[in-house]
Amino acid sequence: MTTALLAHDPLNSARPLDALSIATLAYLALPNFIFFAGWLRWPFAIFFSLLVASSIFVALDWRRIVWTLPYRAPVCLTIVVGAFVWSAFGGAGHFGAATIDWQIRDAVLGDLIHGDWPVSYAEKDGVHYILRSAIGYFLPAAVLAKALGVQLADLALYLWTGLGTALFMLSLPFPRQFGWRLLILLTLVTMFSGMDLLGVLAYQGDWPDFPGRLEWWTQFSYSSLAAQLFWAPNHTLPIWLASSLFYRHWHHPDFPAFALLLVALLPVWTPFALPGLAPFLLLAAVQYHLAGNRRLPLLAVVSAILVIALMARFLTLNIGDIPTTIGIHQTRAADQFLLSYLSFTVLEFGALALALSLRLRHSYGILLIAGGTLALLPFLAFGPSNDLLLRASVPALIMLMILTLTVFQPAGGAPERRDTPWLIVVVLAIGAFSPAYEFGRAATVRRWLPDYAPTLIDRQGGAFPAHYVGRLDRADMRLLLRDPVPVPGREQRPASRRRP
Repeated sequence: MTTALLAHDPLNSARPLDALSIATLAYLALPNFIFFAGWLRWPFAIFFSLLVASSIFVALDWRRIVWTLPYRAPVCLTIVVGAFVWSAFGGAGHFGAATIDWQIRDAVLGDLIHGDWPVSYAEKDGVHYILRSAIGYFLPAAVLAKALGVQLADLALYLWTGLGTALFMLSLPFPRQFGWRLLILLTLVTMFSGMDLLGVLAYQGDWPDFPGRLEWWTQFSYSSLAAQLFWAPNHTLPIWLASSLFYRHWHHPDFPAFALLLVALLPVWTPFALPGLAPFLLLAAVQYHLAGNRRLPLLAVVSAILVIALMARFLTLNIGDIPTTIGIHQTRAADQFLLSYLSFTVLEFGALALALSLRLRHSYGILLIAGGTLALLPFLAFGPSNDLLLRASVPALIMLMILTLTVFQPAGGAPERRDTPWLIVVVLAIGAFSPAYEFGRAATVRRWLPDYAPTLIDRQGGAFPAHYVGRLDRADMRLLLRDPVPVPGREQRPASRRRP
């Protein structure tokens, strides 16, 4: 049983750390250093910055890193161009019609640009209400806009998004040669989704209006990759990158030390990355234990513990104000929940997971954990839009997508199967309607421009949403963080709306 669970992709899951791994680590690390410098008092900023930098230097065996890219130049260029084109359909850059959630994203970016850090929205009874959740994605663009002008904020955020998307796509197991197979599999990634169309037809009894969103046909939702990127890149990109790096390296003896660095860098980006990755990291820990690999670097262990502890205290400020329920309590009757749950699991991932199980020759543990995670998440609800379901599901969905990629390619020298996996093809083809509607909305709905004048609180109608704003009422956080500064209001900000 253990041997089956630890079976891995011999071609793609035991890769040595390479230039792409280090570039992705640097991408994830940069917002951490910006956060330390901008949010912590200077003694603690220096301490944590040196701690993380030294752990990166000590934990990795730099002599064993392969300083080459995973693909040849034509393939790399095709993947990178595809990533930036894909990103252009999202909200960063506002090249097309951004989703409504980008009003909040733009407000957060505007507050980080116009305000001093930590950003405070109010002070009541001596307690500041500060911006504290999922800000890592915005920090590099905010620093650049602070230095060079707010007019560059949108472009900077697009370039940062495109870079992260490119690093993610470069880490996926694509064909080594340029050709039709590469183009088809690139399309597969951008169009990967559950079969929402069938759910909409079953529940609504009619063809959905174009270009509406298909993914909320029941009380649960697992987003397509396109919807993840277009609606919430601040949560999506770090989870994508960590998940793809896990698949690339989890069976290599150098991965455990690298994984420690990863888990320390993720919380400043999003609080949902570690919960979603935890089952897969546990699988890697079992592999590490049974393989008898060398000891973990002590400095990397200490760094991970201290950074995660810091971010846990920061991110859980008044966390009790965020709504949490059991999934079955969201419906009026248990049978209604059961019907929704069964149809959702079959259409969103169950059919694909079953089809994959009939074709895979490796990675059974990853498939089992992915399916189990996706089956359990609907029973919990956390956040106003059930953010736990939306975000913690991403690693499992990414694993299913990567396993799907491997089915269409020979692996580890095994002879290629000539028969087409038609069941998988049909599932993917039906699922492609969801991202197609996302692309259609971005391309056909009237484009609107970013406005960085309204604050987050303005966009929330004067409310202080607990999933974005925390009460700085903990003594240890008051000691560690700089004194919060009230963010300038709309009337105090320079004009920031770009002209067409």
